[in-house]
Amino acid sequence: MKLKQLKVRPKKIIESSQCLTEMGALFECWATSGVDDKRCITTARSLTECLANPAKKTKKQNTINYHLARLSKQL
Repeated sequence: MKLKQLKVRPKKIIESSQCLTEMGALFECWATSGVDDKRCITTARSLTECLANPAKKTKKQNTINYHLARLSKQL
């Protein structure tokens, strides 16, 4: 059996933001205290610090399509 092209659709993985908890805390503070309240300053600072740090990108692993293309030469 010889296959010319065989591809598998990758699963879509939804990654959550690293700063999601800080953003939620800030929205909660704004909802309870108001947008211009001074009690929300520390929460806003923690969110800006989180956003200032770049997200660590993971190294992509070889996909099944890579291996299928590599092994198709042997079929």
